[in-house]
Amino acid sequence: MVREPTETFSVTLSGPNVGRPDTTVVNIHDTANRFRGRGSICVTPGSITNPYPSTITVDNAPAQIGSMRVTLYDLENVAPGDLDVLLVGPQGQNIVLMAGAGGTNILTDPVTLTFSDAAGQVISNTDPLMSGEFEPTSYGTVSNFDPPAPPAPYNEPGHVIGGSGNETLIGVYGLTNANGDWTLYVRNNGGSTGCLTGGWGLEFLGPTAGNASLSGRVTTADGRGIRNVELTLTGNSLRTPIVVRSRSFGYYMFEGLQAGETYVVTVNSRNHTFSPPSQVINLSGNLTDLNFQADPQH
Repeated sequence: MVREPTETFSVTLSGPNVGRPDTTVVNIHDTANRFRGRGSICVTPGSITNPYPSTITVDNAPAQIGSMRVTLYDLENVAPGDLDVLLVGPQGQNIVLMAGAGGTNILTDPVTLTFSDAAGQVISNTDPLMSGEFEPTSYGTVSNFDPPAPPAPYNEPGHVIGGSGNETLIGVYGLTNANGDWTLYVRNNGGSTGCLTGGWGLEFLGPTAGNASLSGRVTTADGRGIRNVELTLTGNSLRTPIVVRSRSFGYYMFEGLQAGETYVVTVNSRNHTFSPPSQVINLSGNLTDLNFQADPQH
């Protein structure tokens, strides 16, 4: 799935009647917007949302899901840690997108959350919530949602980066038909009132011959993740190298690769050296533990 990196730019106003501050920073986030439910989804204290559920009818989408993302748009005026969010697919498959995650601070500014298996970060249950891309995240055990939601147990992702199996979107929905009704169930376990004022969205890609992935982690010699390290992938089927950067806690991923090919991954950092700096991989399928550890610094 092709993602656009977050774009950041500054806006400065000028003129005789402009007050202070006159400069602001704007961040544009890539989101799942191929299929949209644009109506607001609002919660009251200790209750379910209105509407409940919110439904998106998907058509002309892949008959088999190879990868997918889900976005919740413009969450505000609520403590995100109070919310439980359940996604149910056309065949009844379900996963908890978030539960007990995002902290107890009331969101005064809108926050947009995109959920993806390749995000490389989970939502904290203590830190203030910011817009971004996250793996599905849950804390504790999620109890029954009110009907018409399916009863528990649900597929709960937990809060460890790099989940597997039914802790992931592709583990729940992979190779199933994307077409049909997708439903989103949201409830509020706390005392705040708020809305997803922008609704929610879905995005799918079908499986391809080049649907294998290669991922791992970049760490210091003592095991701490290193963010923003450049990794370059070359291989005999690639016309040009693919370059990514490590994300939170040092995680990285290359997607859309051809199984059965030989690839070389090279790591490059201004502040660290690696021995060796490259690894050669004969990729037979998804690989999740191609790790790089920096040399000790003296």
